[in-house]
Amino acid sequence: MRLDKQIDLMKEDIISAIQTCIQIKSVKDIEHASPGAPFGPGIQEALEWTLALGEKYGFTVKNVEGYAGHIEMGTGDLLGILGHLDVVPEGDGWSVPPYSATIKDGKILGRGALDDKGPSLTTLFAMKAIKDANIPLNMRVRLILGTDEESGWADLDYYLKKEEVPQIGFAPDAEFPVIHAEKGILHLEFSRSQETSFPHLVRVQGGERANVVADVCEITVKGIKREIISNKLNDFTFPKGVSAKPGSLETSQEIEQEIGQETKLTFRGIGAHGSLPQNGKNAILYALHFLRTLPLNSEEQHLLDFILTHPGTGFYGEGFGIALSDESSGKLSLNLGILELTSDKVRFVIDIRYPVTFKRDDVFLPIEKIAQSEKFRLKVLTHQEAHHVPKDSALVQALLKAYADVTGLEPFAFAIGGGTYAKALPQGVAFGPVFPGEPELIHCPDEYISIENLLQTTKVYAQAILNLAADPENR
Repeated sequence: MRLDKQIDLMKEDIISAIQTCIQIKSVKDIEHASPGAPFGPGIQEALEWTLALGEKYGFTVKNVEGYAGHIEMGTGDLLGILGHLDVVPEGDGWSVPPYSATIKDGKILGRGALDDKGPSLTTLFAMKAIKDANIPLNMRVRLILGTDEESGWADLDYYLKKEEVPQIGFAPDAEFPVIHAEKGILHLEFSRSQETSFPHLVRVQGGERANVVADVCEITVKGIKREIISNKLNDFTFPKGVSAKPGSLETSQEIEQEIGQETKLTFRGIGAHGSLPQNGKNAILYALHFLRTLPLNSEEQHLLDFILTHPGTGFYGEGFGIALSDESSGKLSLNLGILELTSDKVRFVIDIRYPVTFKRDDVFLPIEKIAQSEKFRLKVLTHQEAHHVPKDSALVQALLKAYADVTGLEPFAFAIGGGTYAKALPQGVAFGPVFPGEPELIHCPDEYISIENLLQTTKVYAQAILNLAADPENR
């Protein structure tokens, strides 16, 4: 490839840029939002820093009131590359500080390294390599930088109302080779008040985001002797990664304190992306299974049974009778991402990814019926329709060729449950950065991108841009 050596010479600059961006804690913070920073100061800093880097390298840049921004080169029709700079909360279980961007064993570790600061910046450097080589393009290439991808896409909704919408493009925010289909995404909130206060369940709090498998769940109970709790904990069997010894203060399930008749326990599981609940160990579910062994009253037991039977059964919607699948995109997935329970009310949020040949109501209506049977209010928090680009399209074929030519690996197109910005484009697909066989660490502790892979990814993205936006003799 004609740009390989040029990209290799930028290695230290690429590493340094990714490290600096990771070190900006760009987690959504509405409490401190302000004009120009609608999602908080950390996200504002990450956006302004990245746009300044693009301007430094001679690109045209624009900040769209802090909701999003873009970095652009070339002339002609618009090719969109859609990344994002916001990150999910760091969670627990890290071996290094999550915003340190530590380099260890040839990898950059940090929240956002893989999702999606690393890939967004490799795209910027791919554009820089093309610009520095003076390769003419027939299209404008625009790197769009979102800031609310992890929380509802208010950023992109605002941006696309203000700016030109690319007709084709890709999102560097998933896996290689090419993801041509993305399942529909539905976040549902169940809530209700209790008619009478619970006698034993004081508080259950687990999870921060619907699209993350909860790695922590805290419970507080009262009116149950600590000796009983310790014995039950001792008898309970936890799987690898969440096992515990009764009463140990160093275990992942530990009795932290007892104040009068109240006892607080913290359960720790293993986080994962909400579209792949089978890859994590949901702390909420283990906490509820343990609570079910305690001497609770009938109303408390009934509520726990409802949650464990419906959102808590299986990974594929079995508990709601919606275990749908199709040949194009596989099985539906369901994640219980958030649970907030007190003695007088309960709220929980589930994340559903449904196959591309189904519609929202195929999923929603069976769940609504079950929710109504238990007097839960059911609210749709977010919904994205399924998205599909044919495998034989010019876009998919150009990206597959870039991937194969640079890596020498077999190219193929497939479907995922994750939702990317590709859905925002009429002809949009997800394209990298995770290579086949690599661990899926998005939203996980010790998220990382290897330095070898980030250089390879930069080369793939540069070739992809040339395949889509340059004359054949310049590819």
